[in-house]
Parts: sequence; structure tokens; C-alpha cells
Amino acid sequence: MNILDRYIFRTVASATLVALLVLLLLEFFLSLLVELEDVGKGRYDLLAAFHYLLLIQPQRLYELFPMALLVGGLLGMGALASGSELIVMRAAGLSLARLTGSALQAGLLLSLAVLVLGEFVAPPLEQTAYEQRAAAKSESMAIRGGRGFWARDGDYFIHVRAVLPGIRLVDIHVFKVGSDARLETVVAAQGARYVEGRWLLEEVNRSLLNGDAVRTEHLPDLTVDSAISPQVLDVLATNPSELSIRDLLIYVDYLEHNGLDAQEYRLVLWRKLLAPLIHIAMLVVAMPFVFGPQRSTGTGQRLLLGLLLGLAFFLSNYLLGNVVLLYGLPPLVGASLPTLLFLGAGFYALRRLR
Repeated sequence: MNILDRYIFRTVASATLVALLVLLLLEFFLSLLVELEDVGKGRYDLLAAFHYLLLIQPQRLYELFPMALLVGGLLGMGALASGSELIVMRAAGLSLARLTGSALQAGLLLSLAVLVLGEFVAPPLEQTAYEQRAAAKSESMAIRGGRGFWARDGDYFIHVRAVLPGIRLVDIHVFKVGSDARLETVVAAQGARYVEGRWLLEEVNRSLLNGDAVRTEHLPDLTVDSAISPQVLDVLATNPSELSIRDLLIYVDYLEHNGLDAQEYRLVLWRKLLAPLIHIAMLVVAMPFVFGPQRSTGTGQRLLLGLLLGLAFFLSNYLLGNVVLLYGLPPLVGASLPTLLFLGAGFYALRRLR
């Protein structure tokens, strides 16, 4: 990396970090207003709310980074354009492609750092934040809107009302269905713990159905082997977009092994795998507004432009993702098409400027 690359890297990186800081502060303030409604429940005080919000900031940084990079590219490179530095660089023989490549190098390096954060740091911190908030509010960590969750494990269909911190399940019902699609066994347990790779059900009532006859028995505990591991539970308790690539791979494999629909999770998985390409697309879209006739516009106009472009990308990403899931198209199409469209539009606009 030569002097010019380092200079453009510092310019783009500093502008991106400032934009990211502003977006994080705005998101923190809005989230605090939401959390204030729960302050006072159990031991959940204002200090606990601040602690929770601080723990989830790495995940919010990961989510806001594409928008921050777009705004940072517009502001940083725009500042060089406003100061006529880009004109001097081009007069010195540097092509538009060369300058764009330097900006993309900066974006790629920042992207890799954020991806490491989103894969290894953000998910465990966010899981800890949810567990500590639930414990402080003296609540179980109910999954999916407080209704618990349903899962399938071979011939068994399982319903769990809630998950407590420390990998404890509450109010479990297990239904076994035979090959003839008839119900064979119903198990109801008050709780369950994960011990040495197996689930230990506590205070179990088991009903065995044989034709018109039903035999019921009570067991103090019952050990069960299941493909539903604590890692799978972590996935069930988390929004797909907040999962790491590793957790998504685990859960996609679990769903497909049990013949369940994994399209939603595959879509999120592809989006995460294509994240560096998405980040590059943000910078490519910004470059025509830096080198083109708009290079003399002010900071406020660039900021507004960056927010509008970012909003357009996220809306198209969301809509195309839903269309893919609705019509059963390959998730890769929904994950890559918005990015390819933005990349194509950006490169086309840059080509027109030559």
C-alpha cells in the first residue's frame, strides 16, 4: 500500500467511523427510550438497561456498517473532491479506476474487521445481554413472542414454553408420531436440563396410546437423546439476522435433517457470506457522486444522498428476500440480486464519467 492508498484509506476510514459513531449513538438513544418502559420490573434498573444496551452495540455496529460505509465514502471522498485534491490526483496521471480501487481497498479492509466482529464477538455478547436482562426482570427467556417454540426431531414433535438462563427448559410437551401418522406417545415434563450430551426431563407424565387404550405413568425423571442441542436452542432464541455463520450452518443442517423448511435461514446465511460484496457495492454506488458533476455539493447534501441510497438498498434487499421466500426461488438469488444491481449501476455510472 503506497502513500496515496494510505491517505485515501485514512480519509475513508475516518469518515466511516464518524458516520458509524453518529448512527450508533442515534440507535442507542432510540433503544434506550424503548428500554425505559421496562425499567422497574424486577431488578431491571437504569444501570441494567445501560449494561444491556452496551452489550448489544457490537451487533448493532455490524448491522449499521453498510450504511456507515456508504455515508463515509461519500463524505470522505467528497471532502477530497471539494478541496480539489481529486482533480490534482487525476491531473498527475491517476485514473478514475485507480482512485476508485484505492477507496475500495479501504472499504474491504474495514469490512473484514467488521465481519470478524460480527462472527466472533457480537453473537455471544448479545446472547449474554438477553439472558442477563431476562434474569434481571425475573422472567423466563420466552422464545418467539412469548409463545415458546415448536421443533421437530425425527418422529418427535416438541413444544417448549420457555427457556431459562443456564440452558433450562420449562413446560415441555413431546409428541411421538408413528409411521402411519398416528399419535403414539405424549410426554409432559415440568422442566429439563442438558446433562452430558442428553436432555434430562424432570417430573414427567407419559401417556402411551395403543389403539383405543391409553396407559399413563409418572416418572421423576427421564433421559432423552435429541438432535436439539443447546446450540440449536440459541438459534431458536435469536433473530436469524443476529446469528453467526457457524450457528446458521448448524441450524440449517438441523432443519434439513428433519425435513423442515430452511429457506429463511439459508437466505440470511447467503447475505452474511456475501457481506464483503455488499460493502464494496456501497462504495461503488457512492463514487459516481464524488467524481461526477455533484462533486461540488455540500456535506449536508452528501449525507442526505447517502441515507437515501442506503435506505433504497435495504428496502430492495428486504423486498426481494420476501419475494424469493414467497415463490420458492433459490435463496442465493434474493441475497445477491440487490447487490449485483447496485454494483452494476455504480460501475455503469463510473464508466459514463470516463
